[in-house]
Amino acid sequence: MAEPSHGGRRTSTRMPPYRAVLAVDAEEYPRASSYNRRILHNTVRDALEQAFADSGLEEVWRTASFPRSGDDGYAVGVDSEYLPLLLHPLLGEVQEVLGDMQPGLAFEDRSLRLRLRAAIGLGPLPDGCGRERGDGIGAAVAETRRLLAAPALEKALADTDPDVTFLVAGLTARVHRDAVLGGYVGLNPRRFQRVAPALPPGGGGGSAGDAYLYIPRPSKRPPGAQDGSGAARGGPDARPRGRTGAALFGAAAEERK
Repeated sequence: MAEPSHGGRRTSTRMPPYRAVLAVDAEEYPRASSYNRRILHNTVRDALEQAFADSGLEEVWRTASFPRSGDDGYAVGVDSEYLPLLLHPLLGEVQEVLGDMQPGLAFEDRSLRLRLRAAIGLGPLPDGCGRERGDGIGAAVAETRRLLAAPALEKALADTDPDVTFLVAGLTARVHRDAVLGGYVGLNPRRFQRVAPALPPGGGGGSAGDAYLYIPRPSKRPPGAQDGSGAARGGPDARPRGRTGAALFGAAAEERK
C-alpha cells in the first residue's frame, strides 16, 4: 500500500506479483474419528503432488509459493500463467487420483471416503520465497478462503453421488473472467455454473463476490447414500490394518488477522 514519506506526503509502492491460489478441504472431516483424521491429514500432500505430476506440472508443484498445510487441507500459490492449468487438466486429475485412492482408504476403514471441495482465486500476493513474514497474505487468499467455505460449494458436493464424484471446485469471478472467458481453459465455458456469492464470515470485511462451480465428474446423490466421514469406527471390519499408500488432499488457507 502507499506509505507516507518522511515529509508527510504519500508515496507509491510496487504491487506484488499475481499468484493463483488453490485451496482444498475434505468433506465431513470434523466428523471423522481421531484415528481417521490422522490418516486424512497424513495423505494430503501426497495426493496433491500426484495430481500435479499426472498433469505434467511437477516443476510447478516443486516451486509453488507459500504452501500451507492445515488440519484438514492444503493451500498453495502458483505463478498466474499456470492458472488455466489448475482448472484443466489438474482438477480432472484430482478427481481421478481420489477415485484411485478409495479402495486403499476402505482397507483402512470400510466407512472412510475422501471427497473434497476446492477453491481457486487470483490476485497480487507477497511472495518472498519463504524468506519473509507475510508471504501469501492478501485479499486473494481471503477471498479464496471464503469461497472454500461457501454454502453453495458444500451443497454442490453433498448433492452428488459419493461413489462417483470426489471433487467440486469453486472459482472466483476474476478467475472465471480471466481464464475461462479469456479462452485459456480447454473446457466449454458452459461447464462452469454461476452460484450464490461467497459471503464474508460473520459479515466481516470484504464484499460478496460471484462464484462459479465446476464439477469434473457430475452425478446425482442416490437416496440413502451415506457420508464418508468414517466417524463410526468399530467392529472387526473397521480395524486399522496398516497404512495406505494412497493420498488425499484438501486445503484451507490461513489468513493473518
